[in-house]
Amino acid sequence: MSNGATIAAAQGNRADGGWFSTMDPQRIALMFLGWIAGMFLLGAIFAINMKLKAGTGDAVDPTFYHQTMTYHGLIMVFMFLVPAIPMVLGYGLLPRQLGAGDMALPFFTRCSLRFFMIGSVLMAVSLAFGAVDVGWMFRTPYSLTSGGAFAVLALGLFFMGLSWAVTGINFIVTVHNKRAAGMGFFQMPILSWSLYLTGYILAFAGLVFAIIIMYLAAAKVSGKGLFALGSNPLDWQNYFWFVTTPAAFFALLPAAGVITEVIAGISRKAVAGYRMVVGSLIALLALSFVTWGVHLIGSGQSQSTSFVFAFLSLLAVVPVALISYSWLSTLFRGSIACAPPTTFVVAFMLCGGAGAVMGLFLSALSVGSYLNNTMFATAHAHYVLLGGVTTAFLAGLHYWWPRLTGRLYDPLQGRIGGVLYMVGMNLAFFPQFIMGARGLAAGVPQNEGYVGGLQSVSGVGMVLLLVGLAITAWNLVRSMMNGPVAGVNPWGASTLEWQDEVPAEAGDPYNF
Repeated sequence: MSNGATIAAAQGNRADGGWFSTMDPQRIALMFLGWIAGMFLLGAIFAINMKLKAGTGDAVDPTFYHQTMTYHGLIMVFMFLVPAIPMVLGYGLLPRQLGAGDMALPFFTRCSLRFFMIGSVLMAVSLAFGAVDVGWMFRTPYSLTSGGAFAVLALGLFFMGLSWAVTGINFIVTVHNKRAAGMGFFQMPILSWSLYLTGYILAFAGLVFAIIIMYLAAAKVSGKGLFALGSNPLDWQNYFWFVTTPAAFFALLPAAGVITEVIAGISRKAVAGYRMVVGSLIALLALSFVTWGVHLIGSGQSQSTSFVFAFLSLLAVVPVALISYSWLSTLFRGSIACAPPTTFVVAFMLCGGAGAVMGLFLSALSVGSYLNNTMFATAHAHYVLLGGVTTAFLAGLHYWWPRLTGRLYDPLQGRIGGVLYMVGMNLAFFPQFIMGARGLAAGVPQNEGYVGGLQSVSGVGMVLLLVGLAITAWNLVRSMMNGPVAGVNPWGASTLEWQDEVPAEAGDPYNF
């Protein structure tokens, strides 16, 4: 039976009567896309609010500013960046790439979406009942003494952690049990490899995060426990970064898989150094669990411990360099398509590369203790997570859009949106590197005079960034409503998700 027939049969077996009760991974991927897009919009509103308040030059209410900053960070990290690629592209593509019609644990697929929805709603409820103002890292003792509906927010994050965990378990079991006959581990596409490795981090980090956030809430309510008042503030920070450093990696690992697959597709070539890329991804998985202390440089951690973590963090340069070499080798002499995914790949290389280089300064003991508490660290985080992970997500979304939705988008609008996004990204956040080097602390609720001009440039960049994202979103949404029917393989890709039968009414190829 062909791959398309297998998938069609499985989808027929899952005819469950509606979207709410569905266990179809394709439908759940699209619902995740809607929810995650909504979370991104809400987080962007908080970011714009902060930028407008800080850019006025007037004093800003610190409580209001820190509430805005708290929810912006929580939404963008835990409700957008972490789940975007695994929950949308993962559920939408992993079964197809493996030649299966469904995930191994369909009930877990549905649970992951429902847990995510519950967590999102509880976050909104906490905002309505009493916004929390302690920052998205919940540093103790501030998180223990602040007001707001912290218990409701913690419960929402608990469900968010459960959503990650069941997704990770589902990925692992699916790869082990649902591969097509004759497909060994080293015959899997790179994206499937990256999602498989991400599954281990999702399962571990999701469960541990759910546990420690409830421990923190219990300490706030009872005044007792590991993180209670009087405990060492570094205790919470060590646990938090031990979980969220892999969280950053389980955003970056699938991002690397997406970019690798997209580069191979737009180049019309096989991935150069396939086994080298797989080995590098495994190395990054290992490093994700032993580099959390680099975030504590300059926060009271001993010099010897900081040195060890700085060294381990610098080791990540090796697998990153090998993966980058594979990308350049794949592009070399390829028949590169002038297409929206190409635009976002270029944006990823520029922004992700800048973030990686600037990360070397934060890992260096000589300057890291100074820069880690400034806007330099904030800019680095945005370059890695927004310029890296989000850009990879957009590249993958444009590349696989015909497979996910069955529709074709306007390639010209896609390229325009990508260019505006790339220019706006750099104008918005590169000035923050300069501001941080000049000593502007992170989370300052007003505009400092000596960086006022840079703040203005950053504001213009934010506008361009949002305009580019708006054009991109409109192009994709409009294609779902009235775009031509897709049944083509414009990239000439050989992976199984592109091997479905072409419908007779399929639209014209993109002609890239």
